[in-house]
Amino acid sequence: MIPLNFSFIFSKVNLDLFKLDKYDDGNPGFSFFLNLKVLSLKYCLDKGYDYIIYNDADWRMTENFSEDKLFNLFNHMENNNLDFLFERPAKIGDHKKDMSGCFFDRKMYDYHVFEHTKWDEAHVVNEQFMVFRNNWKFRYFVRRWEEFLWYSIHNNIRNYPDGFDIGVSALESEMKWDWNSFRAFLPSCFEFRDKTENLHIKF
Repeated sequence: MIPLNFSFIFSKVNLDLFKLDKYDDGNPGFSFFLNLKVLSLKYCLDKGYDYIIYNDADWRMTENFSEDKLFNLFNHMENNNLDFLFERPAKIGDHKKDMSGCFFDRKMYDYHVFEHTKWDEAHVVNEQFMVFRNNWKFRYFVRRWEEFLWYSIHNNIRNYPDGFDIGVSALESEMKWDWNSFRAFLPSCFEFRDKTENLHIKF
Protein backbone atom coordinates (compact mmCIF):
# COMPACT_ATOMS: atom_id res chain seq x y z
CA MET A 1 0.00 0.00 0.00
CA ILE A 2 1.33 3.45 -0.94
CA PRO A 3 1.39 5.86 2.02
CA LEU A 4 -0.67 9.00 1.47
CA ASN A 5 0.49 12.45 2.55
CA PHE A 6 -2.09 15.22 2.68
CA SER A 7 -0.81 18.78 2.95
CA PHE A 8 -4.32 20.19 3.16
CA ILE A 9 -7.88 19.03 3.77
CA PHE A 10 -10.91 20.57 2.11
CA SER A 11 -13.64 21.61 4.53
CA LYS A 12 -16.29 19.75 2.51
CA VAL A 13 -14.34 16.50 2.16
CA ASN A 14 -14.58 13.74 4.75
CA LEU A 15 -11.56 11.46 4.65
CA ASP A 16 -11.88 8.01 6.18
CA LEU A 17 -8.96 5.59 5.99
CA PHE A 18 -9.29 1.88 6.64
CA LYS A 19 -6.69 -0.83 6.63
CA LEU A 20 -6.85 -4.49 5.64
CA ASP A 21 -4.25 -7.21 5.96
CA LYS A 22 -3.96 -7.21 2.17
CA TYR A 23 -5.57 -5.38 -0.74
CA ASP A 24 -5.06 -7.76 -3.64
CA ASP A 25 -5.28 -11.44 -4.48
CA GLY A 26 -1.66 -11.72 -5.65
CA ASN A 27 -2.57 -12.42 -9.28
CA PRO A 28 -1.25 -10.37 -12.24
CA GLY A 29 -3.44 -7.74 -13.85
CA PHE A 30 -6.51 -6.47 -12.02
CA SER A 31 -5.61 -8.13 -8.74
CA PHE A 32 -6.76 -5.34 -6.43
CA PHE A 33 -9.93 -6.13 -4.50
CA LEU A 34 -12.04 -3.90 -6.74
CA ASN A 35 -15.19 -4.60 -4.73
CA LEU A 36 -13.68 -2.49 -1.94
CA LYS A 37 -15.36 0.39 -3.78
CA VAL A 38 -18.60 -0.57 -2.08
CA LEU A 39 -17.28 0.73 1.23
CA SER A 40 -17.31 4.28 -0.16
CA LEU A 41 -21.00 3.85 -0.97
CA LYS A 42 -21.68 2.31 2.42
CA TYR A 43 -20.25 5.46 3.97
CA CYS A 44 -22.97 7.49 2.19
CA LEU A 45 -25.93 5.51 3.49
CA ASP A 46 -26.85 7.72 6.42
CA LYS A 47 -25.57 11.07 5.14
CA GLY A 48 -28.99 12.21 3.94
CA TYR A 49 -27.97 12.44 0.28
CA ASP A 50 -30.80 12.20 -2.26
CA TYR A 51 -28.51 11.00 -5.05
CA ILE A 52 -25.04 9.51 -5.05
CA ILE A 53 -22.56 9.63 -7.92
CA TYR A 54 -19.66 7.22 -8.07
CA ASN A 55 -16.86 7.89 -10.54
CA ASP A 56 -13.29 6.70 -10.88
CA ALA A 57 -10.66 9.14 -9.68
CA ASP A 58 -9.06 9.52 -13.11
CA TRP A 59 -12.21 11.07 -14.63
CA ARG A 60 -12.21 14.83 -15.18
CA MET A 61 -15.00 17.31 -15.81
CA THR A 62 -14.83 19.09 -19.18
CA GLU A 63 -15.86 22.64 -19.98
CA ASN A 64 -19.25 21.25 -21.06
CA PHE A 65 -20.07 20.19 -17.50
CA SER A 66 -22.58 22.15 -15.43
CA GLU A 67 -24.46 21.52 -12.21
CA ASP A 68 -27.73 22.22 -14.03
CA LYS A 69 -27.12 19.19 -16.23
CA LEU A 70 -26.74 17.05 -13.11
CA PHE A 71 -29.92 18.39 -11.58
CA ASN A 72 -31.77 17.74 -14.85
CA LEU A 73 -30.49 14.17 -14.67
CA PHE A 74 -31.74 13.82 -11.08
CA ASN A 75 -35.14 15.19 -12.09
CA HIS A 76 -35.27 12.68 -14.92
CA MET A 77 -34.57 9.87 -12.46
CA GLU A 78 -37.24 11.14 -10.09
CA ASN A 79 -39.85 11.56 -12.81
CA ASN A 80 -39.18 8.11 -14.24
CA ASN A 81 -38.73 6.33 -10.91
CA LEU A 82 -35.16 5.31 -11.80
CA ASP A 83 -32.88 3.96 -9.08
CA PHE A 84 -29.63 3.32 -10.96
CA LEU A 85 -27.93 4.71 -14.05
CA PHE A 86 -24.95 3.10 -15.75
CA GLU A 87 -23.46 2.70 -19.19
CA ARG A 88 -22.34 -0.24 -21.34
CA PRO A 89 -25.14 -2.79 -21.00
CA ALA A 90 -23.90 -6.39 -21.04
CA LYS A 91 -26.60 -8.86 -20.04
CA ILE A 92 -25.33 -11.97 -18.30
CA GLY A 93 -27.94 -14.23 -19.90
CA ASP A 94 -26.96 -13.15 -23.41
CA HIS A 95 -23.30 -14.01 -22.76
CA LYS A 96 -24.26 -17.41 -21.38
CA LYS A 97 -25.66 -18.20 -24.83
CA ASP A 98 -22.56 -16.94 -26.63
CA MET A 99 -19.30 -16.78 -24.67
CA SER A 100 -17.23 -15.42 -27.57
CA GLY A 101 -15.99 -12.00 -26.54
CA CYS A 102 -17.24 -12.40 -22.97
CA PHE A 103 -15.02 -10.18 -20.80
CA PHE A 104 -16.34 -11.63 -17.54
CA ASP A 105 -16.09 -15.34 -18.38
CA ARG A 106 -14.12 -16.15 -15.24
CA LYS A 107 -16.88 -14.78 -13.04
CA MET A 108 -19.38 -17.02 -14.86
CA TYR A 109 -17.50 -20.06 -13.60
CA ASP A 110 -16.50 -18.68 -10.19
CA TYR A 111 -20.15 -18.00 -9.35
CA HIS A 112 -21.49 -21.15 -11.09
CA VAL A 113 -23.74 -19.04 -13.30
CA PHE A 114 -24.40 -21.89 -15.74
CA GLU A 115 -26.16 -23.83 -13.00
CA HIS A 116 -28.98 -21.29 -12.57
CA THR A 117 -30.89 -18.53 -14.37
CA LYS A 118 -31.59 -16.13 -11.49
CA TRP A 119 -28.97 -13.59 -12.68
CA ASP A 120 -29.65 -13.78 -16.41
CA GLU A 121 -31.32 -10.35 -16.55
CA ALA A 122 -28.49 -8.59 -14.69
CA HIS A 123 -25.95 -6.49 -16.58
CA VAL A 124 -22.20 -6.36 -16.07
CA VAL A 125 -22.06 -2.59 -15.88
CA ASN A 126 -19.28 -0.10 -16.50
CA GLU A 127 -18.35 0.66 -12.91
CA GLN A 128 -16.37 3.82 -13.75
CA PHE A 129 -19.38 6.14 -13.49
CA MET A 130 -22.68 5.31 -11.77
CA VAL A 131 -25.57 7.31 -10.33
CA PHE A 132 -27.85 6.02 -7.57
CA ARG A 133 -31.02 7.27 -5.93
CA ASN A 134 -30.62 6.91 -2.17
CA ASN A 135 -33.61 4.79 -1.15
CA TRP A 136 -34.27 1.40 0.43
CA LYS A 137 -33.17 -0.33 -2.77
CA PHE A 138 -29.80 1.41 -2.59
CA ARG A 139 -29.39 0.27 1.02
CA TYR A 140 -30.10 -3.32 0.01
CA PHE A 141 -27.79 -2.95 -3.00
CA VAL A 142 -24.88 -1.82 -0.82
CA ARG A 143 -25.39 -4.70 1.60
CA ARG A 144 -25.51 -7.23 -1.24
CA TRP A 145 -22.42 -5.84 -2.97
CA GLU A 146 -20.51 -5.91 0.31
CA GLU A 147 -21.47 -9.56 0.70
CA PHE A 148 -19.83 -10.20 -2.69
CA LEU A 149 -16.72 -8.36 -1.49
CA TRP A 150 -16.10 -10.54 1.56
CA TYR A 151 -17.32 -13.74 -0.15
CA SER A 152 -14.90 -13.19 -3.04
CA ILE A 153 -11.97 -12.54 -0.70
CA HIS A 154 -12.75 -15.55 1.47
CA ASN A 155 -13.15 -17.86 -1.53
CA ASN A 156 -10.23 -16.44 -3.54
CA ILE A 157 -12.49 -15.23 -6.36
CA ARG A 158 -10.87 -12.62 -8.56
CA ASN A 159 -12.72 -9.32 -8.12
CA TYR A 160 -12.42 -8.25 -11.76
CA PRO A 161 -14.78 -7.25 -13.23
CA ASP A 162 -16.59 -5.72 -10.28
CA GLY A 163 -19.32 -4.65 -12.70
CA PHE A 164 -20.59 -8.23 -12.47
CA ASP A 165 -21.18 -8.05 -8.73
CA ILE A 166 -22.68 -4.57 -9.11
CA GLY A 167 -25.16 -5.67 -11.76
CA VAL A 168 -26.28 -8.72 -9.81
CA SER A 169 -26.68 -6.62 -6.65
CA ALA A 170 -28.82 -4.13 -8.57
CA LEU A 171 -31.01 -6.94 -9.91
CA GLU A 172 -31.49 -8.53 -6.51
CA SER A 173 -32.30 -5.10 -5.05
CA GLU A 174 -35.11 -4.73 -7.60
CA MET A 175 -33.61 -1.51 -8.90
CA LYS A 176 -35.10 0.14 -11.96
CA TRP A 177 -32.17 1.06 -14.17
CA ASP A 178 -31.31 2.82 -17.39
CA TRP A 179 -28.17 2.99 -19.53
CA ASN A 180 -29.11 5.71 -22.04
CA SER A 181 -29.71 8.75 -19.81
CA PHE A 182 -26.08 9.84 -19.62
CA ARG A 183 -25.99 10.45 -23.37
CA ALA A 184 -29.02 12.73 -23.22
CA PHE A 185 -28.23 14.66 -20.05
CA LEU A 186 -24.42 14.63 -19.72
CA PRO A 187 -23.07 14.93 -23.28
CA SER A 188 -19.30 15.39 -23.39
CA CYS A 189 -19.20 16.36 -19.70
CA PHE A 190 -16.39 14.02 -18.61
CA GLU A 191 -13.13 12.72 -19.95
CA PHE A 192 -10.34 10.36 -18.97
CA ARG A 193 -7.15 8.94 -20.44
CA ASP A 194 -6.50 5.22 -20.67
CA LYS A 195 -3.21 3.47 -19.99
CA THR A 196 -1.90 4.42 -23.43
CA GLU A 197 -2.86 8.08 -22.87
CA ASN A 198 -5.72 7.98 -25.39
CA LEU A 199 -8.38 10.53 -24.48
CA HIS A 200 -11.96 9.32 -24.05
CA ILE A 201 -14.86 11.77 -23.93
CA LYS A 202 -17.97 10.74 -22.02
CA PHE A 203 -20.77 10.34 -22.77
